[in-house]
Amino acid sequence: MRRIMTIITVLVLGSAAAPAFAQKGTYEPLFDTFNFRLEGSFVTTSTKIRFDSKEHGLGTTLSFEDDLGLDGRTMTPSLSFEWQMGRRHRLGIRWQEVGRDSTAQALTEIEWDGEIIPIDANIDLLYDYETYALDYTYYPWIKERWAVGFGLGLRTLSILAAITVEGELVGQSGGADFTAPLPYINFEYRRMLSAKWRMRAGLGYFYLAIGDYSGWQAIVRLSVEHNTFKNVGFGAALNGSDVVADADSEEFFGQVDIGINDISFFIRVRF
Repeated sequence: MRRIMTIITVLVLGSAAAPAFAQKGTYEPLFDTFNFRLEGSFVTTSTKIRFDSKEHGLGTTLSFEDDLGLDGRTMTPSLSFEWQMGRRHRLGIRWQEVGRDSTAQALTEIEWDGEIIPIDANIDLLYDYETYALDYTYYPWIKERWAVGFGLGLRTLSILAAITVEGELVGQSGGADFTAPLPYINFEYRRMLSAKWRMRAGLGYFYLAIGDYSGWQAIVRLSVEHNTFKNVGFGAALNGSDVVADADSEEFFGQVDIGINDISFFIRVRF
């Protein structure tokens, strides 16, 4: 959370060099010069991790929700910031973090980080993920009631997963701990549904291999907002993503497959 606030602070301070219209807080129905969005997100996840061993080869693919009893539903705050740098240029950041734990009994023999967890063993799981999405959008088409844009984004996915069996961490590292950089190409469509209601839809997809990491991701976004007051709006959003990342590094060797979907209710403050 401290990191996202630092990024937002830097962007706000950097706005001193923005075009003159941005400094006046110009508001258009389709765009806000600056805005902060605080969300309450009902998140559902599907998490599969395979922790491999350089000595023993491929490990067992674990479904945290199905195999280890992790609750796939939780509620968490999310935070986003947007800066309309010019009429056709937008920069946005979104942050979300989920931390959970569970206790279960092994129904099958599990290999994790080169070690074997026997059947009926008591397993404690600690699982935490944190994701940032930074994207830039250019709008070649802007009309009175709608706009279409394209751009590039970069999403980082940080995973911490640790398994404890009978009070002891399993494996030399005790779990998976890594951060994967995942870029994407994004498409956005905005439309004013009425004088107060506006809608946004977005799609993102990309595959890339960088150094020790490779993976792909697909992102879907849809939101409807009511511009209730001059500087405050309320709305709801659907956000979905599927991320598959492979890593071969000192921190983590294996594969992560995570589906993250949320329904969010938000308040947006704009300037």
